[in-house]
Amino acid sequence: MKKGVTLLLVGLLLVFVMIGEEVSAQQIILKAVTAFPKPHLNNDPVPLFIEAVNKRAQGRLRIEWLGGPEVFAPFDQVHAIKAGTIDMNLYYPWAYMKSLMPEAEAQGLSELAAWEERKSGLFELWSEIFEKRVNAKYLGRLHSNVTFNVFCNRKMEKVADFKGLKIRVMPLYIPFLKALGASPVTMPPPEIYTAMERGVVEGFMWPRVGMISWGLQEVTKFMIEPGVFQMEPATMVNLDRWKKIPKDLQDLLLEVIQEYEYIGTMRNYMIVEKEERVREKAGMKNIHLPPEEAEKFVKTAYDMTWAEILKAAPEYGPKLKKAMSKGALPKGSFPWQ
Repeated sequence: MKKGVTLLLVGLLLVFVMIGEEVSAQQIILKAVTAFPKPHLNNDPVPLFIEAVNKRAQGRLRIEWLGGPEVFAPFDQVHAIKAGTIDMNLYYPWAYMKSLMPEAEAQGLSELAAWEERKSGLFELWSEIFEKRVNAKYLGRLHSNVTFNVFCNRKMEKVADFKGLKIRVMPLYIPFLKALGASPVTMPPPEIYTAMERGVVEGFMWPRVGMISWGLQEVTKFMIEPGVFQMEPATMVNLDRWKKIPKDLQDLLLEVIQEYEYIGTMRNYMIVEKEERVREKAGMKNIHLPPEEAEKFVKTAYDMTWAEILKAAPEYGPKLKKAMSKGALPKGSFPWQ
């Protein structure tokens, strides 16, 4: 009798092990990275998005966040996505893709939030471009609307004061900063602190959120207003990997990111307030350019950057400019129109 019970228990255990192994073998695991280290404030919505996807997928799909620049250097991550070396990038600035995507800088100039871009035709246009340029399925972007600002150690009172300013840049800012007479310097984000500390650069541009994650308030005196452009982090999956994901799980990923486009942006507005307090405590000051100078600054930013994009990307540039304008939204799409 005891022998029979023992054999039954062993048999059941083997069945459970086999079922567990089968489920594990069937589970889709997406190996993912981000441009910035895990604790960085720009990544704020990323773990929430991952948690929501993993929970709703009920074991059939799991996103595994490997890390950030320590896994792949930020500017190399787009090449890793294209080659399929990694499955997914959860948070990746558009401008970092310029080497493969001449249109990349356009996203920062959008007049729309991510959810509005799904109504204007821009989402579909970017989806086409991502497939063509970087072999990726574009899912959406977890942040909208928050501007980029100049942070510097030189007191700026007019546009002419930018002349000769040594400033750290990414490709998005280069055309207009050159037009202002500044001297752009390209370097990875982790190097900005030391460069500011040693005077290698006198300033940098960064979104209004995230500079304190690098501790840059310790080596920076001023933030210049107004800001320009807007945050433009892409979430994408290698296209070959995407095609192997069942349709219902593809739909799940697209559904969850649409929810977190709202959530990530709303949380970002709250983080902006926190950053203001941290910068103020560190002794930083906000400088507001006079109205005429501010208008000149903003106009130069958009005019020069669009000119560069339209020249570099004649196929998609004009289409993008049209689709990311307020005028591209169908009437009645949102109550604030």
